[in-house]
Amino acid sequence: MKIASIARAVSVGLRTIALLGFVALLTDGLVAAPVALADATAAPNPTQLFGVHPVEEGSTTLPGGHFNFALLPGQRITDGIVVENLSNRALTFHVYGADLITATGGGLAPAQPTATKRAVGAWITVSTPTVVVAAHAQFTDQFTLIVPAIVSPGQHLGAVVVSADVGATSQDTPIEARAALITVVSVPGTAHPSAVLSALTGSTAVAGQVGFGIKLSNNGNLLITYAGSIDIVNADGHDVARLPVTPANAYVVPAGQAPLAAVWRHPASLSGTYRAQATVSILVNGVSVATLHSQSLAMQFSSGPSIALVVGIGLGALVLLAIAILAVGQAQRRRRLKSRTPVAGARKRLVW
Repeated sequence: MKIASIARAVSVGLRTIALLGFVALLTDGLVAAPVALADATAAPNPTQLFGVHPVEEGSTTLPGGHFNFALLPGQRITDGIVVENLSNRALTFHVYGADLITATGGGLAPAQPTATKRAVGAWITVSTPTVVVAAHAQFTDQFTLIVPAIVSPGQHLGAVVVSADVGATSQDTPIEARAALITVVSVPGTAHPSAVLSALTGSTAVAGQVGFGIKLSNNGNLLITYAGSIDIVNADGHDVARLPVTPANAYVVPAGQAPLAAVWRHPASLSGTYRAQATVSILVNGVSVATLHSQSLAMQFSSGPSIALVVGIGLGALVLLAIAILAVGQAQRRRRLKSRTPVAGARKRLVW
């Protein structure tokens, strides 16, 4: 899912505006609502519970009211996030830094608060991690970001996350809603946009279609997006189909991975040899910087009876043959027994 930009505060409710992830039961018994990252078009509605925005909204350079810092190794910066309680009751908020990771199925998502912080999440220290905000009030929480003395050049991504307990399920399990503002830290140095593709795989587990899968890995130091497809050609090299990969145009963080997929639905009468190959263009700030190609995946189709059908017919014929042989053998034994049976009275001695 591509992150949309916003022109005002992100408002969060049980139905969030921009979603990353799913409603899930966590191991500690807490239900987490999807994370809202940004959206500019949604209008306020009664279900919105809280909103977040940078204290210097409008001054950041990253679209969407997020945080974007250019810092040298060892430097620090202090900024703030404004938390607005839009509900009619006081809410308890938790504010913390988190690494930004590639979500399952594509897109970006902040790591869970219990996850080990390995990147920007570990660089962020929040002044007030827990705060109670009265109904229709707001609170500005300061945070400090310190870049390690030894850090690689390029873009490093994290998020400032705000969560709140907003209710409970019918089983009295607490529900937590989260909103996050992306934090991008650019460390000067040589920009190195780079990515690699895994081997293209195909599955025929579903009749009448081939499911393709391939993994895109960002092994550079910049945030990338992509545009890709899987092309199918026949034995003569003629184009048969072009399949767009999904998810489309998602972000992939440095050292992150994105599993890509496509499905080819073909006619049942298909026969012959076909080949599939993935082509993925790597984009940085919307500009193509590289084009990747997978290996060519060969596929053989036959319009004749399936292997299972042929095997079934063969086994059926063997069973019928065995029955026929058994019947003939039994008939022959009955005839031999009948020929050896003595005629009535044949055992009596003849008296002269």
